[in-house]
Amino acid sequence: MIRKIVSILLSAVMVMILQTGFAQRYRVADNEGLKRAVSNAKPGDSIVLANGVWNNVALVITAHGSSDKPIVIMAEKEGGVDFSGNSFIRFGSDYVIVSGIYFRNGFTEKGAIVEFRKSDNELANNCRLTHCAIGNFSKPDRAEEDHWIILWGKKNRIDHCVIGNKLNGGTTIIAELNDARSQQNEHSIDSNYFKGRQPLGANGGEIIRIGVSRYSLTNSSTLVHHNYFERCNGEVEIISVKSGNNRLTENTFYECEGGLVLRHGANNTVLNNVFIGNGKPYTGGVRVINPGHTVANNLFVGLAGTGFHGGFTVVNGVPNSPLNRYLQVTDVDIHHNTFVHCKTILFGAGKDNERILPPARVTFRDNLILSNSNTVFEDANKDGGIRFNNNVFSGKTDQQLPLGFIILKPVFSTITFNGMRYEIPVAKAGADLSKLQLMDATNTGVSWADISLSAPVNSQVHLVSAAESRLLPEVVKKAKAGDTILLTDAAVYPVTEPLLITKNLVLKAKSGIAGKPQLVNVSANSLSSFLLLENTPGLHVENIIFNSGYENYGDVKSGISTVSKPMSLHYALTVTGCEFINFTEGSHICIRGSKGTYADSVLISDCLFKDNAGVGIDFGAEKDDKGIYNIGLLRITNTAFVNMLSGAVNVYRGGNDESTTGPFVIIDHCTFNNVENRMQGTVLKLIGVQVASVTNSIFHNSGKGGRVIWFEEMAWDRLNINYCNLYNSGRISTFFNKAKGANISQKKTMFVNDQKNDCRLAKSVQLAGSDGKPMGIL
Repeated sequence: MIRKIVSILLSAVMVMILQTGFAQRYRVADNEGLKRAVSNAKPGDSIVLANGVWNNVALVITAHGSSDKPIVIMAEKEGGVDFSGNSFIRFGSDYVIVSGIYFRNGFTEKGAIVEFRKSDNELANNCRLTHCAIGNFSKPDRAEEDHWIILWGKKNRIDHCVIGNKLNGGTTIIAELNDARSQQNEHSIDSNYFKGRQPLGANGGEIIRIGVSRYSLTNSSTLVHHNYFERCNGEVEIISVKSGNNRLTENTFYECEGGLVLRHGANNTVLNNVFIGNGKPYTGGVRVINPGHTVANNLFVGLAGTGFHGGFTVVNGVPNSPLNRYLQVTDVDIHHNTFVHCKTILFGAGKDNERILPPARVTFRDNLILSNSNTVFEDANKDGGIRFNNNVFSGKTDQQLPLGFIILKPVFSTITFNGMRYEIPVAKAGADLSKLQLMDATNTGVSWADISLSAPVNSQVHLVSAAESRLLPEVVKKAKAGDTILLTDAAVYPVTEPLLITKNLVLKAKSGIAGKPQLVNVSANSLSSFLLLENTPGLHVENIIFNSGYENYGDVKSGISTVSKPMSLHYALTVTGCEFINFTEGSHICIRGSKGTYADSVLISDCLFKDNAGVGIDFGAEKDDKGIYNIGLLRITNTAFVNMLSGAVNVYRGGNDESTTGPFVIIDHCTFNNVENRMQGTVLKLIGVQVASVTNSIFHNSGKGGRVIWFEEMAWDRLNINYCNLYNSGRISTFFNKAKGANISQKKTMFVNDQKNDCRLAKSVQLAGSDGKPMGIL
């Protein structure tokens, strides 16, 4: 009897299995197995990827889960599965979760890395990307744009992921509205760690963009919350909101050179966020454009940005504005925020001949400002469009505060973040600190993803004599990151091919030798460069002569150059105590940055550029006039340019884009003697440079047919030319004619012995610079 009952029960169970099926768990070990498992998956099934490196994975998901039985595709161990090469994920169904995948050591050749859409007809809904990481996965061409993650459909979620430094153009995460099925989407982007983004040097370096100007009157209803943004410096807009009814709450922004920008769209809410700048340049907070927003209970600390990078800005509008410009700010409520030593609070930002509509019916109430600045805030319009009410100010200022402010001495509450203590004022106005949650690396993302560049370990020194110069290419190739290559002889080092630099190296003369090593080409063929940089993070060069005109051998087109193809990795170049001589063709450049490459910094000191036909230092390859540039900072100090047929320096940034900060150019204690005297020539051509300082420098018989300095600046650029002497030289040309200081002289100059490369001012004609030292090289 019992056996019969058991038999009946088993039969019933088998019927249930046949009718409904049990959730299955599949373990897969290769791409084909993954493809089969995904195509056969049923609601509630789990697909487990074996630990290891998976190359060229095309994970296209069309199987559907359900709300109570999602399909889960997961790593065997979180972080134990690497997607490399040309790998990508396409969600094309409902209720699917992907977890534990690490994208690194590759790039997606076409489309996004992760897209919540398989095709125009197959969008994802209620899908989730969680506990994943994206590290080294940028396209090799920094100018080739893509997006790492694109959201379509509705109610999809990206959470607890670590997103690293995207090196090429394009926004990191986009929520698209170009499809009615993706509008009012209720997506969630939360609990993620955005681990830095270097300056892109162009527009398009945002971390998150919600919508686009064409659909900006549409509601997206996207929630961005509990994320940590650390040193995200891609461009001025870290988050670019271009749609309506979004909520951006409980996020932390740490030392980010940009801000949360309500660029297009209406009725967005910015609530309970924390912005910490630590006084770093260009650190920003919130920028408000368009109507109906609420900005409340946010904390802004130590933000040093100005203008559009300011701690808090409300922008002027454009009359009859098209969707892609600036709609007037109206009916915005800004309340219960705390500002601690922020450099800029600006109402009417961007006011110019186009942006003439002031904010209207904007309420600034119950806010707390702690500042010791002469200017607490600025109202560029002063027309009553900003209503102040119940605000508290604490500190010292010369500004006469309007009605709607009272001066109080607050109590202070201490918060600790990243090992630093911050004293935050507390009063009846300002943010309620109990509602703020500081997000950091411990409560966002995943713990297993180390996407930072590792420091070199056990760096070595390689000695190379002049007699061994033929070995230099191999020594450079075999050297490890961080190694130093010492040239031991003050003699000629013959080379027959460029030295290809693909890692962070130091190349210098051995100290104590009487003179400098001299690199020369002894091949019958022309060389592209003595040193050729390709996807290296940095190079330091010291006390070496680069001679392009050695005897009757082939010439060399550059002393130091990047490769002539785009590269995604940023680099830093330091050149000190070097000489660049005999580059005798007009197209030959001593130091050159190619199109599609980007130098974070190029630091030139104590160098000599002499007897050259081409430009000395050229970072003007980006000619598309789209705001793109290929150098962040160029600093030239104590350097002489002598007998140069072409200009000494060329830096170019074209167009009128407002989303970037650079280039920066600093030229101090330099001498320009007989440089670029051709008709309409220019010694220092600095077109579109946004921050520049030319000080304590001598121009002698230079630029006589045209200019010594040429700027084509925008109104907001910060330019300074001061403590310079122009003897028998060309003019200074700037668009607004505001760059010249009061200490520009035209006195006759003489050098100690310029024939022997001593271009210091003779004592009889020394002119004092701003630091009390003689102008020119020291």
